[in-house]
Amino acid sequence: MHNNIISVVGITILFLGTCITPSATSGFTSSRFTNGNKIITVDDEPGDADFTSIKEAMNYSSPGDTIEVYSGTYPEDGIRIVKENITLLGMSYELGGGNDTGKPFIEGNGTDIIIRVEASYVIVSNFRIEKSFSMACIYLGTDIMGNQNNNTISDCIIRNSAHSGIGIGDIGKNIRIINNEISNCNTYGINAPRFALSLNIIGNIITDCLQSGIYFSGSGDNISYNIIKRCNRGILVYGGNNIVYGNDIEDCSVGVISVGLGFGNTITKNNFKNYSLNGCWWERTLQIYLIDGVFKDKKDRWIDNYWDTWIGFGPKKIHGKLTLILGIHIYSDILIILPIPLVDFDWHPSKEPYDI
Repeated sequence: MHNNIISVVGITILFLGTCITPSATSGFTSSRFTNGNKIITVDDEPGDADFTSIKEAMNYSSPGDTIEVYSGTYPEDGIRIVKENITLLGMSYELGGGNDTGKPFIEGNGTDIIIRVEASYVIVSNFRIEKSFSMACIYLGTDIMGNQNNNTISDCIIRNSAHSGIGIGDIGKNIRIINNEISNCNTYGINAPRFALSLNIIGNIITDCLQSGIYFSGSGDNISYNIIKRCNRGILVYGGNNIVYGNDIEDCSVGVISVGLGFGNTITKNNFKNYSLNGCWWERTLQIYLIDGVFKDKKDRWIDNYWDTWIGFGPKKIHGKLTLILGIHIYSDILIILPIPLVDFDWHPSKEPYDI
């Protein structure tokens, strides 16, 4: 009799244990597993998925998990990705009931960055994201010097940011910003003002950003096959030894402006259309100190670009400015600064626009 009671109690406890589920807005259902990692689902229709909140799904996740967010509207921001190897993937259809279609829409409420990536090997793909009133709709990096590597932001539609569409802070290397559509940002479409190694900005469409379509300041970066329209400046380069290749830049006052002390950039096989004939496309600084010597930068190379104002004869002039700084000592406050208008040249401009 005693043994029978123990058996009944044990079975009852086991049954109750299987009924205990994690807390979630919609009531957690069940995760699928692949290679030992969870696939967590999110849908804005209660009861159709594991969660109705992306942030709650992210908090529940473990390193290596995939979070599938299904078509619908998600009014939230402050989504932080702090675990390694997370994939946040938008699904352009409903999981269960409802009639939503298209990329899942994350609508910020103005209190924070909408998605912040603070880990490595993270993928964020296939979302529509709007209304960030902070530094960016999607931001990669931490508040302090970080080491976030091998992250990818792809196939997102990003609009109406009070600052930038995608921001990149103090991060590591191998960052890929690929095939996004970014528009109507008050400063930059893509903003990478700090140093990053092997930054790849490829195949994005960027329109109607007030300052620049792309601003970056790294070294050894690849900026190619982007379409940029109706921005004050197409691409702002503040760095050296970068490749700006095969971009289509139209209705921007200046297609590419290269500034700073880095230089040695290669700007080649881009299309420049409907730009300012008198705009300043580069700013170079030469510092000469009587005691400390001369500090020079390397010139950029403009090669085989298409210019729609070029008449088909001779090189294409590229207006710029040399700032000459004369001083006694590098730490001296006694300086003479002379801005000197100059021109550079694309010696072999293309006769026809490139198919980009």
